Amino acid sequence: MVFSMLPSFVDQSNMPPGFDTAYDKVMAAHFRQKSRDREILQQVIDIIQMGSPAYREDAPNYLFQVIQVIVEEKTITAIYHTQSRNERTEREIDPYYLVPREQRFYLIGYCHQAEDIRTFRLSRFRSMEITSRKFNRGDFNIKSYLKNTWSIERRDQNIQFKVKFSPNVARYIKEEEMFVRPRMTDLPDGSLLFEVTLNHDREFINWVSQYGPDAEILAPTSYRKFMKERLSQWSKLYERE
Repeated sequence: MVFSMLPSFVDQSNMPPGFDTAYDKVMAAHFRQKSRDREILQQVIDIIQMGSPAYREDAPNYLFQVIQVIVEEKTITAIYHTQSRNERTEREIDPYYLVPREQRFYLIGYCHQAEDIRTFRLSRFRSMEITSRKFNRGDFNIKSYLKNTWSIERRDQNIQFKVKFSPNVARYIKEEEMFVRPRMTDLPDGSLLFEVTLNHDREFINWVSQYGPDAEILAPTSYRKFMKERLSQWSKLYERE
């Protein structure tokens, strides 16, 4: 970057013979390398197959642009759809990290409108433009930010879950790839005691629910009550003729 700006702030009349030719060769090599890097990145993006929202067939894929601006540390302007409020807003974002979760990509970065770090689902961007403005992540630490986060949703809670998994699924639980560090204890009957501290509940409850009767929440007791109510509601759906 600095080398490319060299002619604009040096007195070229004092440069040694052949400077211009040498400079042109170096810059040509530099741009060829950048072009090759972009081609390689595009090939990688083509290999990564992303799903599309079921309600939209023409969902744009901004994966290439997002990786590019993260590497180059450039601010983006975008139109983003917030699903919870069902509205579109214009955002100015400093993109910090791209996080894959459950067949989706999420962009974590600084939102200038919110004046805080926010998480954006990539498929919810409706448009995106790369600006020339550079940003600095400062002391932001992605591991600290996602500490005790089961998947992507996070709050300032501190929930200590205890779940007992049956012998039928215990070995599969052990090979699950997780973003947190649970404590797992083998029990005499072959079942598994799974303990983890989280800052949000919804994604974890959904994960536990997929194991049906092979997973029993032991603590907190409020979540045992929650699961009883959920099971009762499900049961009523299937009692209908």
